[in-house]
Amino acid sequence: MRVSWQRSLGTMSGSRRLNDWIEAFVEYTDNTEPPESYRRWVAISTMASALQRKCKLVWGSEVFFPNMYIVLVGPPAARKGTAMRTGKDLLDQIGIAVSADESSRQKLVKSLQEMGVADQDDMGRINFHSSMTLYSSELTVFLGYGARELLAMLCKWYDCEPRYVYDTIQRGKEEVPNVWCNLMGATTPGQLQASLPEDAVGSGFTSRVVFVYEHNKGKLVRKPTLKEEMLEPLLYDLGQARNLSGEFIIDKSAEDIYYDWYEKSESESIFTDYRMEYYVQRRPTHLFKLSMIICAARGDTKLITKEDLNEAIRVIEGAEKTMSQVFAGVGANPLAGIQFRILNIVRELGPTETSVVAESLQSDASFSQFGEAIQALEQMGHIKIDIIKKLIIPVN
Repeated sequence: MRVSWQRSLGTMSGSRRLNDWIEAFVEYTDNTEPPESYRRWVAISTMASALQRKCKLVWGSEVFFPNMYIVLVGPPAARKGTAMRTGKDLLDQIGIAVSADESSRQKLVKSLQEMGVADQDDMGRINFHSSMTLYSSELTVFLGYGARELLAMLCKWYDCEPRYVYDTIQRGKEEVPNVWCNLMGATTPGQLQASLPEDAVGSGFTSRVVFVYEHNKGKLVRKPTLKEEMLEPLLYDLGQARNLSGEFIIDKSAEDIYYDWYEKSESESIFTDYRMEYYVQRRPTHLFKLSMIICAARGDTKLITKEDLNEAIRVIEGAEKTMSQVFAGVGANPLAGIQFRILNIVRELGPTETSVVAESLQSDASFSQFGEAIQALEQMGHIKIDIIKKLIIPVN
């Protein structure tokens, strides 16, 4: 059962005006066209942006920070940018700076240096950190094409190393202390296929990313509007979350739930695509980070409860249901991209005449390539071919 987003404003307890900031953001954007999954993950990234490196979770010998790399994936009309703009607007209004949409590796390092601040934690200690949120509605433009150096740098930043050392032409080696990087991006499957080196899929950068895939926008809204009465409490609570610092703790009941989830994830095959194996190895990291963010969205206690952890599991597993589809067109198979597009067409339109699908791909596939692609999809069980009616029928 989900937590209600709204407190009774006349009888508030604590310093928050909302029971659940993420749930409130989803409600705030309900009368817009982006799918709910996009809006929810934008809310998660926005809350993470407020927390920065001031907060952490210690689990045994490991330390986790509340930064995530989240990428919305879908066709151009899926309203990815619309979902992201709303989150960025809130960050702008409470004064949290984000990076430029396009930037070179050198400029990013300089921006990270400039965002270094000293904060006092809840124990009175002064901590210096360099925290930055990268916001890119055109992720492939931001990353460039095959930009291995930038991808390698982002991998290091994700792990929040205590010092990032880099080379400069004029000054030699320099370093940035206590790096924290949060990424909110968007792209299409085709752009992702064109920009990522094939060997980068599955390991390195992509294993650190939660890809949120939708094949279409959420719904048709003739006049999209935001629930303006919710803006003030959203801004207030986001500002309160920004003041949080120190260590988050997982309570005993949440620990038991995590142990069960971890053992289950180790014993079951979550994905059939072998390229997702490295992501699977990072699932606990993603879950711990997400649990901190969800906890912070619900109050100032910094105590991760079983309700927080269960919600984190629900949200991450929801994204994982379609995550492997992101890479359906990426790989050595020359027909992979064509197969992916055929599947998208018939899943969106339902049973479709073969001639209609073929015509939509005439610029990208020859007659023989198209035939091979649909035969392969049929053999894999993704589609059925009705020879008599000349239809391509999606199986699921």
